[in-house]
This record gives sequence, structure tokens and C-alpha cells, in this order.
Amino acid sequence: MPWYKSGTVSVTQNSNAVIGTATAFIANSRVGDGFRGPDGGWYEVTNIASDTAMSISPNYQGATNGAGIYALAPLQGYVKDSADTLRALVNTYGAKLAALGTTGNYDVLPVGKGGTGITNLSVLMQDMLGKSASVDARYVISAAKSGANNDITSLNALTTALGVAQGGTGGTTQALARSGLGLGTAAVAAIIGAVSQSGGTPTGALMEYVSSANGETWKFAGGLMICTRSRSYGLVVGDFTIYGSIWYYYGSWTFPSSFAAPPVVTGGARGAGRVHALNADPNTTVSTCNFFVIDYTSPVATTVSEKLVAVGRWF
Repeated sequence: MPWYKSGTVSVTQNSNAVIGTATAFIANSRVGDGFRGPDGGWYEVTNIASDTAMSISPNYQGATNGAGIYALAPLQGYVKDSADTLRALVNTYGAKLAALGTTGNYDVLPVGKGGTGITNLSVLMQDMLGKSASVDARYVISAAKSGANNDITSLNALTTALGVAQGGTGGTTQALARSGLGLGTAAVAAIIGAVSQSGGTPTGALMEYVSSANGETWKFAGGLMICTRSRSYGLVVGDFTIYGSIWYYYGSWTFPSSFAAPPVVTGGARGAGRVHALNADPNTTVSTCNFFVIDYTSPVATTVSEKLVAVGRWF
């Protein structure tokens, strides 16, 4: 590159100071450059303080000059700086570049070395998403991160479950998924089956139905149990007992399923062509109930239709 000679310099014999006038030392010289002074001698630039001040070595040997001509000649400084920069680059990235080894094609980094193995992003998108190679890669990437994505048929090997906010369940197991969705054990319980419980927590089906000669039973997972009996039977006058001005028939019902505590029992009865009343005995047990069918007039042979309902808990 050309020597720098703009402006003039002031030098003093036996001083290392060079003072410039209309000079731009910072942009046009470097430490290590050669300084040819007004005396024709050569000196080394040792410091550049500003555009108008620098130091040289050895001290200026010629006669003092207040406005002499000069020249700055680039010697080893620029070459050395380039070498220093290259050395720093090699120190920083040399080992990493060496670890890559040969790629076989220095324009394409293979998958085994952490690259894509291709030079065309559209081809990569075609391999990944099944898109046509002619489709703009930016469109493919945009479609992959948003929109309907109705061409994605499955997601495999996910190690983290999709959250509920992302349309997932929030869990990688059935129990965690139910928890994430706010579902209890009822979500997997059979609707009708055998009810059960552990410490008051339902562990079986939601409802259980039992039928026998003694009637029908509905058990619910929460503990509610309802027993019913409907039947028709014939009564003759001798089946009734008089009590004051009324006649009554004394009956008993064994529940089709036993309760955990005595239930509440209600019922009704009606004879053919006659009105009857049915009263349950308050002394009901967990398994049986006694009742009275009352006839307020003189009894006659009749067919009685009877319905009984017991409501309580099975645990």
C-alpha cells in the first residue's frame, strides 16, 4: 500500500516526539511502521497517541525542524496483524473444525455431522412433511408451526405430554391424563356392574342392579341404595284382624339386599274395588320391614296390589 505523506511534522533533535500538522496518523499508520524523517533517516513508530502525535525510536537524530516533510511506510505491522487474527481464529475454532472431519462435499454437511445432507431446503421439507419440492420452504415452515396441520397423521416418541392448553391431556399415563383433564375415577368406572368402596371412596361400577324373589335393588357408587317390591296377592276375610273400628293385615318384607342402617320405608296398597292403606312398622331393621294393610270397612275377599320402597345406604 502507498506511503502516507500528508501534512508536515515538527521534530526536535534527541526527542522521540513527532507532532503533525494536517495529519491523520491514526487511520494511516500503525505501530511498527517506518517513519522517514525530514533528515532522511529511518525510525520505528512506537506509539500513536492521536492524529497529530506519535512517538518514534530511536530519538530523532537530525536537526530540529518545525515543518518538515516526512513519510510513513507500512512494514511488518499489517502482515503481523493478519497473522495474529488468523492465529486467534484457529485457536478458537480449529478444534471444532477438525472434529467435523471430512464431509465428502464441503458444500453439504451430512446428517451424521449434525447437518441436513442437502442443499435445497424444499427437499428437506418434502422429506419431513411430505410437501412438494416446489413448495416454498418458508410456507412449509409456517404451515408446520401454525394452522390446521391436517396432514400430520401421528406424533411418535414424545417424551413430554402435550398440555391441555395445546389440545393434549397433560399426562403420559392414564392416571396423569385423567388428573390433567380434571377427571376422577368415575371416568373409567363401568356404568353398571358391581359397586364397591374402600374407606368410603368408590372403587367399582357407578351402579349395580340386583333382582330376586324379594324385589329389586339399585346400588349407587356414592352409597345410596333403593329397594322396591311390587306384588299382587289374594286376601280373605280370615286374613284380617279387627282393631277397634278398623281391620288390618300384618305382613313382612325381607329386603333383596341388606342396608348398612335401617332404611326409610314407604308404600301403598289397594284392593280390587276397595281402598286400602299401608303403614310401615317403625321398627325396621337393616334386612326386614313389617307393615300393615288397613281396611277401614268390613273386609271381604279381595286381591291386593302392593308396592313398597326402601331408601337407605349400603355403606
